[in-house]
Amino acid sequence: MPALENPIENPCFGCGPRHARGLRLQFAEETAPDGVREVRAEFTPRPDEIGWPTLFHHGLHFTVLYEASYWAALTLGGRLWVSAGPLEYTADRLPRVGVRHRAVGRVVERDPSRLTTRATTETMEGKPCGSLEAAWRPARRDLVERAGVPLPGYLLSEIPE
Repeated sequence: MPALENPIENPCFGCGPRHARGLRLQFAEETAPDGVREVRAEFTPRPDEIGWPTLFHHGLHFTVLYEASYWAALTLGGRLWVSAGPLEYTADRLPRVGVRHRAVGRVVERDPSRLTTRATTETMEGKPCGSLEAAWRPARRDLVERAGVPLPGYLLSEIPE
């Protein structure tokens, strides 16, 4: 599965390719066996990302799920969306440090003014770790400019005038 385009200058902690301390998640689009399009990334929690002994830090686990939600909205939503917030988060079991895991994101509901995504993490054997439903709204150039957020050109170009 080829990785989705992610500019090298992306400063994001979760998916920025060069972020010094970041997770550097790389997502790819796939069609699941049930025919639904989704984004996927594999990750291995590092020893310095520990919370409880041998377990991935809870906040970093949430970050992985939120990144999968964002990439699902961005890739499968057909435009740039901004967060309207997490809706429901569960952690069945935290991923183990040093063990490879998978994050999956899907769009589960859509209308012109809102998108809902569901992201899950699981072991490579398919045992669930956690899930997150998140809401997204279309990005608006006027709101971004008024807020003074200096978006990089590659993101700004994705927002309609």
